[in-house]
Amino acid sequence: MVAQRATRILDKDTWRCIVQDIEAIVNVYRRMNKIMSLGLADKIRVEALKTLCNGLEGGLNDKPIILADIGAGPGDSIKTIINVCRGVSYIIALDPSPRLLANIEPSMLCERVVAVAEYLPLRPRSITFATAFYAARDFQNLDQAIQEIVRTISRGGIAIGDIFLPDRTLNNIAVKIWVCVFVPLLAIMFATKQWRHYTGLCKSLKGWLSVKKLCNIIKQTDRENTIRTHCREYALGGLGYVVARYN
Repeated sequence: MVAQRATRILDKDTWRCIVQDIEAIVNVYRRMNKIMSLGLADKIRVEALKTLCNGLEGGLNDKPIILADIGAGPGDSIKTIINVCRGVSYIIALDPSPRLLANIEPSMLCERVVAVAEYLPLRPRSITFATAFYAARDFQNLDQAIQEIVRTISRGGIAIGDIFLPDRTLNNIAVKIWVCVFVPLLAIMFATKQWRHYTGLCKSLKGWLSVKKLCNIIKQTDRENTIRTHCREYALGGLGYVVARYN
């Protein structure tokens, strides 16, 4: 069987525009995420993290548990990680935008690092877990980013939660209409001054994947048959998460 690869690549101009749009909406980011996700954004984070961090209370091989939150943005996931993954010793928040990282409060538990997912400034097998919530869709090169994440993990796991494009045609069309048409209209009402920046969300769907496809791609990074995956869809498959844990 030929291995499925994450061939999705964003051109540099599109990627820069996406980052700039996110920087421009930081003051309405949390409110609009709740609206556009139909209130499911936090639920997906919590459920994915519970699956990822299950059994951490007693530690993991008596070693410090380090978690890298990739595409951390303004830090929306940090508090949830701390609350759900109580065994985590240290969090590294990585994002290509210093402006977004500046919104994360300085903490002894969390270090802010300017970096892109395709070139993580982390040693091989230096972290336990990696998370990416509503960020993987904005990776410039998804295949390279996944390979980097796998390179840095030592017997831990990965959790990715995001908007997805379902494989079923009607569901796929429904999600595109929601993101490309209705979300900008909702932004006119709830993020009046920044609504134009929400029209750029549609660009991030180009060539994007379903939960099932991303789940299969991550499975196929496992050459030793040690990964257990848990993948779940919400809202016609337009939202969901992929969790992979090493045995």
